[in-house]
Amino acid sequence: MTGFIARASPPGRRARRSSDGRVAASAASSRRPRVLVLANTLFPTPDPSMPGGGPRSWMLDVDADIVYVDRALGTDPPRWLRALYRRVPMRLVQVLEALRVGPRFDAVFCWSVADVALVLALLCRISRRRMRIVALLTRISERKKAVLLRAAHPRLDRIILPPVTQREFAVRSVGVPADALVALPWTLDTAFWAPVPADGLHTICAAGGEMRDYPTLVRALDGLDIPCHIAGVLDTSRPDWWNAADGDRRGEADAPPHVTFGTMSAEELRDLYARSRFVVVPLRPTDSDNGITCMNEAWAMGKAVIVSAVAGQRGAFVDGVEGVWVPAGDHAALRQAILALWRDPERAARMGAAGRRKVEAARDHRVFSEGVSAVLHEVAGLSRRADRAGAIAPPPSTHSA
Repeated sequence: MTGFIARASPPGRRARRSSDGRVAASAASSRRPRVLVLANTLFPTPDPSMPGGGPRSWMLDVDADIVYVDRALGTDPPRWLRALYRRVPMRLVQVLEALRVGPRFDAVFCWSVADVALVLALLCRISRRRMRIVALLTRISERKKAVLLRAAHPRLDRIILPPVTQREFAVRSVGVPADALVALPWTLDTAFWAPVPADGLHTICAAGGEMRDYPTLVRALDGLDIPCHIAGVLDTSRPDWWNAADGDRRGEADAPPHVTFGTMSAEELRDLYARSRFVVVPLRPTDSDNGITCMNEAWAMGKAVIVSAVAGQRGAFVDGVEGVWVPAGDHAALRQAILALWRDPERAARMGAAGRRKVEAARDHRVFSEGVSAVLHEVAGLSRRADRAGAIAPPPSTHSA
């Protein structure tokens, strides 16, 4: 079997919701929820038995009995269906398996698979198939997603949506009830991403691919004697800079020699942060919180950040405390901010220390795993009440590793 039991500490907590959609823990539930997880295929399936030195997934600490729908098919479909699934995309497999077995679980959790979550919820609404669906989404303001969400949201019991601008859009423009939305911050493994000693801080860096404005960063650095490695790629032909691929490297040859490029593993990126005086997050205008992962990693490593002031990052930090805001697309302002912080390493260190305190207090993975656990316990309670009323068949025996 591929399912495994993921435990949080303390176990057995149910959800209590505040008026703004945030989740808190309350009394223990009668049993841990059984959850079918449909995860983004970009994520490796978390497995507590596998050794590894990378960041720990928050999913490993979710308080639920979990079965994944992945290529291993721990949901045990019949042989003829397995043969079919080998011939179709994984997203279709996830939708079909959720329709087949989802009602037997306390909840179906869609983990960063917006298309799967929305199609599944819409099919459940059309067919009146009963199952409890929780979706972790990111940017729902894209036109196609917004149209689907408008039709599908009545069958989504809870939507975990970290960016505040996206929650506002969901309520204002899509009609999602505010009490269906859950506000959790993006988090990280603060034990992996932690300050480490380095022999001098003689460089700066940038990282990531979503909505990055690396051409503006390169222009800002032109003529400066400040080394910078960009753990990403530069393709000046892309108009939107959304999820640039590793092969998209047009424009890198024109960058000055002290600006280098190249994607990195988590361990390599951690070493780059450690050697950097601060981290730059240049962004194109966006209504989502693109860049927050890089910002959290930098803060966790004790590094200040310079970030483009975009709508989606509203309120992410206090200017001059954990970092510096600069106008988006303004290479002269970015150049000035880089020079000022480079020439004042003590100020950069103070900002980095404030950032570390910020992530330790509110952005450690425990915050996310406990929040998701609370949501799943809450939805499981709804499922059990419906089960007692005869609306949903009882779940089968638990799959475990």
